[in-house]
Amino acid sequence: MTIGEPLSDHDQKLASPPRGPAISKRIIDWFWRGSTLEKARQVLPPLSERAATFARRARASSELAQNMLASDEPGEMSSEGSACETYRQASYWALCALVARAEPTFEPNDGERVWNSLDDALLVQASGAERVATLRSALHSGSFIYFAELSLAEQTALLPELRKLAQALLVKLDERSIALDAIYLERAWRLALLGLLALGIAVSPIFIKSALEARSQLNAGKPWRASSKYEVGGCNSPAQKCAESPNYFFHTNEEPSPWIEFDLGTSQKIKKVQVDNRVDCCSDRADPFVIEVSDDRKHWRRVARHEGEFTTWEATFAAEARYLRLRLLHQNYFHLTGVRIF
Repeated sequence: MTIGEPLSDHDQKLASPPRGPAISKRIIDWFWRGSTLEKARQVLPPLSERAATFARRARASSELAQNMLASDEPGEMSSEGSACETYRQASYWALCALVARAEPTFEPNDGERVWNSLDDALLVQASGAERVATLRSALHSGSFIYFAELSLAEQTALLPELRKLAQALLVKLDERSIALDAIYLERAWRLALLGLLALGIAVSPIFIKSALEARSQLNAGKPWRASSKYEVGGCNSPAQKCAESPNYFFHTNEEPSPWIEFDLGTSQKIKKVQVDNRVDCCSDRADPFVIEVSDDRKHWRRVARHEGEFTTWEATFAAEARYLRLRLLHQNYFHLTGVRIF
């Protein structure tokens, strides 16, 4: 290829930088936390079998020290001194586990090496900078005899420091499980967020439709009247929901062609009527019925008819009128749970 000659398609493909993961994979990984989990597992490998044995000894020593303090009266020299040494042993075994995590064949015989592996920051965290030397000396020289021969004041001062150190080292041993649990929890929250998002997408059309219908309902708060009123139950106009009559909002007497009529206030363009039948009993009574509209309550025009039993029925049509009524086509009682006009 000479200078100025354009690159071939093959050369352009070789020259172009590698593309990152597809956006869909990045989105999935953001929710699933797969790459973060993998990095955490690499940075914090699991304890080897030998390291796990040392870790169990550390936890057992820490629990033993707690039991010593719980079983004896506070302030007894034997209890304080024994607990100090047992917390020291817990720290020793925890350090052995941390060393063995990197060296599976490590033997816990070299005490100097074990104590020298201790991070100074943990000493400062446990005792404060001014007492680091004292705590370090106690760790290197400690034994049941050493702590038993200390004064009660010295034991009392060292005990919380040794306990803090042992607890901090045990937490360090649990870094892997703590980190992984945090990622798993984060994954659960993100997947829950995804589920809520999917649920929102699924139900939002329903809410939008419901909100739009509520805004377009023509008879909301508008008065209604029935051809007669049964002596039991029924709401007061314009309500269609009331505690004293949960199964129907109006109920006529038994009469020829009973009806319920709605006054929309002014002439309105009507496109749909939704009728909810009574469901606790007697749903067959609302069969058949018609929907009629009028501008003067004298001249009525039929716009829809329904035959057969139903729970909810919708009639769609195009009409313009002020008054709308539903009327049975035979003699019977008439009652409904709800009527919405759109």
